[in-house]
Amino acid sequence: MSVFQLIKEVQKKFRARESEKKELEGYVEQESLVLSTNKGNARLKDLYMRPVIGSRRVQGTLEAHLNGLRYTTLKGDKVDILYKNVKHAFFQPSKNEMIVLLHFHLKHPLIIGKKKHKDMQFYTEVGEIMTDLGRTQHLHDRDDLMAEQAERELRAKLDNAFDSFRKKVESQQQYHIDFEKPFRELAFHGVPYRSTVLLQPTTNCLVNLTEQPPFIIVLDELELVHFERVQFHMRNFDMVFVFKDYKKKIAMVSSIPMSSLDSIKEWFNSCDIKYTEGIQSLNWTKIMKTINDDPEGFFENGGWTFLDSGSDNEEAGSGDEDSEGSDEYKPTSDEEEPGSEGEGSGDGDDSDEDYTSISENSESDDEEDVEENSEEESGKDWDELEEEAKKADKEQAKLTEEDVISKRKRPNESKGQGPNKKKSKH
Repeated sequence: MSVFQLIKEVQKKFRARESEKKELEGYVEQESLVLSTNKGNARLKDLYMRPVIGSRRVQGTLEAHLNGLRYTTLKGDKVDILYKNVKHAFFQPSKNEMIVLLHFHLKHPLIIGKKKHKDMQFYTEVGEIMTDLGRTQHLHDRDDLMAEQAERELRAKLDNAFDSFRKKVESQQQYHIDFEKPFRELAFHGVPYRSTVLLQPTTNCLVNLTEQPPFIIVLDELELVHFERVQFHMRNFDMVFVFKDYKKKIAMVSSIPMSSLDSIKEWFNSCDIKYTEGIQSLNWTKIMKTINDDPEGFFENGGWTFLDSGSDNEEAGSGDEDSEGSDEYKPTSDEEEPGSEGEGSGDGDDSDEDYTSISENSESDDEEDVEENSEEESGKDWDELEEEAKKADKEQAKLTEEDVISKRKRPNESKGQGPNKKKSKH
């Protein structure tokens, strides 16, 4: 091995040790698990665990003890979860799902595979797809019915087993553990990471437990929720979660169907969670940096009111327009009293003449309109209209001939008057 390769190997080991130290930062070591000698302990067999211990998943057994749970794989690996370290526990039945699971969201992370994990999940699969190509169609249909019936029975059996385990864990007196069930009727689709998943509300959280990594938002930790890209012509919108701990990175769910907006708002209202909405996507990294640099100044300048600035500006703009309109159409004293003491009698007469002329013009216009309406209502035939048009042409022709004759006579008259005027002078 050359010197260059030795240096690279030493650097690689150094980076690995540094990464392990960084992962162990903030790690809180758990107390020891107190085992129960009772043979009737709550137990679930043939379970898989997420995250996976090692390179491949291995089945194991989850057993309840005095102060916590222990998961033991067939290879002998053990993972202990203390009740006092459980922040939220979830039970998701197999209805409309391919797995039935128990999920534990922890206060302090555990080290699994040299990495910290705050979510531990134990599940078993209930949906299997098998195809047998060697049977006839009739027998194949009958086998499908039998397989569906067997799957329904398996789902019911596993749901009962998980539910029984949940109840036994909740019944222990020393530690309070309450399992939450997702409300599928309030669920909506969104993209918390890279793929679209079904997000389901629970009593205290918003979760997606089926896909990995799990997505869990604790409602008590939220400061507010902001909806982005909310416009009528948009098909989807984004939802941003801002936590009370401003140093914690925000969470975002994108590409939520616009049809789910009203139901999500109703759910947040029922949970007393403040939400705002806007038409643009904001730079939350810059916003949170500004808040963390000067929190007092941020709230002195109005705090989160800038998220509502769009609606406030629109309301203010409409108010300004109303005020401008009221000023524009407000009558002045001169318009209200045209014949006041300050005006002369001549001005009053002019105004009366103007008024009479306007009234006469309006009356003449009304008479013309009445005549036109009467003509339209008479409904003349085409023949009558043609005769009227011919008469009008003849009258026009007569008028033009008279004009020509009158023009010819005028120059002759002027020539005859010239000598008479000269004779009068003599």
